[in-house]
Amino acid sequence: MKYRFFTGIIVSLVLLAACRDGPILSSYQVVLPELLRHWEETLGEAHWRLEWIGGEGTWLESDIPPGRGAPDLPLMQEWTTAVLAWPFWPARDLVPGMMRPAGALFPWDCSGGKLLLGWKGGVDAVFWKELALADRSTAAAEGRLPWYFDWPRFRELLYESNNVPGAVSQDPWLADWKSIAQKTVQSGFDRRRIVSRTFTGLLIPGLDGRWIGSSPFAPPLDANLDGLLYLNVTGTPDTWVSSAAILRCSTAGWVWMGK
Repeated sequence: MKYRFFTGIIVSLVLLAACRDGPILSSYQVVLPELLRHWEETLGEAHWRLEWIGGEGTWLESDIPPGRGAPDLPLMQEWTTAVLAWPFWPARDLVPGMMRPAGALFPWDCSGGKLLLGWKGGVDAVFWKELALADRSTAAAEGRLPWYFDWPRFRELLYESNNVPGAVSQDPWLADWKSIAQKTVQSGFDRRRIVSRTFTGLLIPGLDGRWIGSSPFAPPLDANLDGLLYLNVTGTPDTWVSSAAILRCSTAGWVWMGK
């Protein structure tokens, strides 16, 4: 499958490469990450939806069932690009996008002929995609493109320094990467924007057992002996899953869906 990503910017990039005798394409073996143990114990083996950018400036997709390896990908070698892998479980009605992705940045996550996808790489790849999709209404914004971004410095800041709030350093999905990307495109990158979103406590009755969240960095939660599950939510619906049900919750309320 394929669908349009963004037109003017990436198409211009491809045309520029074509003017220099064409982009250099090479095939890389994609290595998916190991599924988190508590995800596999709760949901079983995952399907994966792989997303990457083709040479014509489109996002391409490939669904990978359990037990099958990812396809080799031809990737443009001249710029940093993102690859995403969304785990999903069709038998549980967990579609791609409900659980957070793994990912990688090419060429930074290459080792020989392999592209190594990881859970931290999923954060970087989503931020890359949000930078690419952000509105560009000024001349300065037009030049703030994700393939020119200083990714090694960004990763050092987010994963190795003490300059990011502790909660976000432990779980980067607490941050609003869409908003951070839009502000970065409009006025430049500022590490002070990497903060947790504002969460509100939500108490849900009548539940039991262990629940896992959409973030691979978040620990499992257990309902208490009174059948109450306490969740932190925002205005955007998020997913929690047990062996028997799915919860979709936000500050507006919650929806329970059985198997």
